[in-house]
Amino acid sequence: MQPLQDVGKPMRVLRLGTRARHAITVEPAPAQDDAALIEGTLAGQRADFDVLVERYQKALYAFAYRFVRDHEQAADVVQTTFLQAYSRLAQFSGRATFKTWLHQIALNQCRQLHRSGHGRQQVRLDDVRERELVAPEGDNSTAGWKMLLERLIARLPQRQREVLTLRIFSDLPFKEIARVEGMSENSAKVNYHHAVVSLRRWLRENES
Repeated sequence: MQPLQDVGKPMRVLRLGTRARHAITVEPAPAQDDAALIEGTLAGQRADFDVLVERYQKALYAFAYRFVRDHEQAADVVQTTFLQAYSRLAQFSGRATFKTWLHQIALNQCRQLHRSGHGRQQVRLDDVRERELVAPEGDNSTAGWKMLLERLIARLPQRQREVLTLRIFSDLPFKEIARVEGMSENSAKVNYHHAVVSLRRWLRENES
């Protein structure tokens, strides 16, 4: 499916004739909320679903890539997620947000890849040489730090890694994370806490 171009268009200024001294400012139309777009899609307006794809595809891709660690597989996960969402849209109850529902579908796709053996296995920190984790001496680039953080996150147990990713990178509240993971809100918070504690400890060890 091909998403639409950017929905939010820049503000246009219209001038009435060459003698006009003032410009009339035309504000862009407010973006439709997810509920309205879902309703439109179910009513047969395919363009409304294209807007939803445009709205969430980048976030879903970043989310999927952190699990499969492969660009093509992450793109496949996103494509399959939207195909499933489109075919099951009438089943969307609205108890969770549409964003949460999409992440739940994407996470299931990532899990299936790993169970089938088609997903790239996460690299354990113990299996990576120290020089591959730390930026060259004197290089405090953000890219180097991000690489280190990605390696450390990959070392976390699966549930902790999932909860942390949903919280930090997908910006979901714990209540929505609990829905995605099929656990209580308190369990989501506990998994997140353990993940953060482990990451802080490993970062300190790396600095020493």
